[in-house]
Amino acid sequence: MNIFVTGATGVLGKTLVPKLVAAGHTVSAMSRTPENDDRLRRAGAHPVQVDLFDVEALKQVLAGHEAIYHLATKIPPATQIGRRSAWLENDRLRRDGARNLVEAALAVGTVQTIIYPSFNFLYPSSGNTWLDAQATPVKTATLSSTVEAEEAVARFAESDPTKQRRGISLRLGSFYGPEAPSSWEMLDYARKGIGALPGARAGYLPQIWLQDAISALLLALTEPVPSGVYDIVDDEPVTRAQMFTLLAHAVGRKRLLVLPDLLMRLMTGAKYADISRSLRISNRLFKAVSSWQPTVPNARIGWDLMAQMQNK
Repeated sequence: MNIFVTGATGVLGKTLVPKLVAAGHTVSAMSRTPENDDRLRRAGAHPVQVDLFDVEALKQVLAGHEAIYHLATKIPPATQIGRRSAWLENDRLRRDGARNLVEAALAVGTVQTIIYPSFNFLYPSSGNTWLDAQATPVKTATLSSTVEAEEAVARFAESDPTKQRRGISLRLGSFYGPEAPSSWEMLDYARKGIGALPGARAGYLPQIWLQDAISALLLALTEPVPSGVYDIVDDEPVTRAQMFTLLAHAVGRKRLLVLPDLLMRLMTGAKYADISRSLRISNRLFKAVSSWQPTVPNARIGWDLMAQMQNK
């Protein structure tokens, strides 16, 4: 299969692309620098210089491709996540990038599947109540770009009355694992005795082992998963209080000094409302339509694995 990938050198892309190549697919990947060209060639992909915001150029590139992964993001550094302006480029990549890819894909006619990795913080706070993609997402200024990207992917599928085209959005939990820089940052804070997670301690935090997120992205393409929105999260979500205990254990501490929520509000600014909710999310819908099973079913196992890796 000929597959086009945006964001191919990001956290998800640099793991996904080699797996696609190893599975026998031909991968074309959007690249903007000579350094990324080299990385993609080493991974077995073909780098393509194209502007995600130029629909006519995208039409030329997408001709002959059968599937698209839209992974492109621009996540600001931790020191800037509280500034709304720091997210504008990421919003444009998600929203306008998805719209342009859909428009170009419909024009060329060969693309049959578009897969978009969304994220789980779209739901309203639910306390202890289980959530899944049947719940209505929160469309605020800080979340609208992702909701609109999902809507563009859905329009791609709806454009085909024969239902041969598929548009799939996978709402990923906060991914963690050795390939995720944020995991090592959290452990670094924990080694210093600090726990820094915004929101009530009793609130649930959706997570997913990075390799399990990758396997979900692969199966969404290779198995007959119907168009729609699905949640990719651990089987057994944990609360923030449990996370503080897990992180302390991972670095050999009895407990962590948990930063006051008022300080977390100041540090996370515009994103506080998004990342402080209690989200007890179920992965049941994706399991029902695919063979996917997370290899790391909960954060207790996952963070213990991270502790073993850091101690090697």
